[in-house]
Amino acid sequence: MKYDVLSISHPHEITLCGSNLYARPEFHPDRTMPEHDLLYVYSGEWTLVQDDVSYTVGAGNVILLRAGSHHYSPVPCSANSMNMFIHFSRLPDDRLNVELSVAEASVYASGETVCIPTVIHCGTQGTVENLFREIIDVFWSRRDDRERKLRMLLALLLAELSFFARKEPAGKERQEWFVDLLKAMNAEIGRFFTLEEAASIAHMQVRTFSSRFRKMTGRTFQQYQMETKLQMAYDTLSTGPYTVKQVADMYGFCDPYYFSRVFKKVYGMPPKAVKQLDPSANINRPWMQ
Repeated sequence: MKYDVLSISHPHEITLCGSNLYARPEFHPDRTMPEHDLLYVYSGEWTLVQDDVSYTVGAGNVILLRAGSHHYSPVPCSANSMNMFIHFSRLPDDRLNVELSVAEASVYASGETVCIPTVIHCGTQGTVENLFREIIDVFWSRRDDRERKLRMLLALLLAELSFFARKEPAGKERQEWFVDLLKAMNAEIGRFFTLEEAASIAHMQVRTFSSRFRKMTGRTFQQYQMETKLQMAYDTLSTGPYTVKQVADMYGFCDPYYFSRVFKKVYGMPPKAVKQLDPSANINRPWMQ
């Protein structure tokens, strides 16, 4: 199997990071970068080609677009796709696209390198997602220890990705129902799914589904669905030419007054105030451009 063997003996520099929501299908840039591009897909689906190999990545997937490799998307992403990305420097000790056995890759777990396949399935609402979010928040902050913390967080993220890659076969099988559910929800983002509908998509009884969903995400299905829609609404309001009513309708809120009320409860401001914010000054926004 092919791995990218990345050094953690010296710090990688994060050159840019952030998050994106694509309300409409868009293409990924066609480019070859001097640094690595680590992309975490929160929802939706992307088809990306790297060095003539095609990869389809959906919710809970992380893909490493290697420094020096040509990558692009042959087709647009699905509507309402959300992702987080981290661009970080390539080190002289990095060895890219190396053929290794699983046993050989495991040897690196206790050393000063990590082995990462091109695509890793990590799931959502877990350690990897939280590390992406924290790195983005720290990157855009004004902390006096910003650079030191970024180095530590990136090393930890790479170690977590290496761990998930070694555990991936079992984890991927356990998560398939969850990915199928997110795909269904993303395909019909303009409505709220009932608990019974979600359980049916996951091919489970309602009680079993509720228990497994809470165990995986730390939230009830209703809480998760509401939080996801509000996150998407926040980004759409802050970056798109839409009215509050249009955004409410877009994400399944039939009553714009109810939408405004729950939005303010979560973010401490009414939806219309988000359109007036300067994105570069708001480091705590859930999805940054």
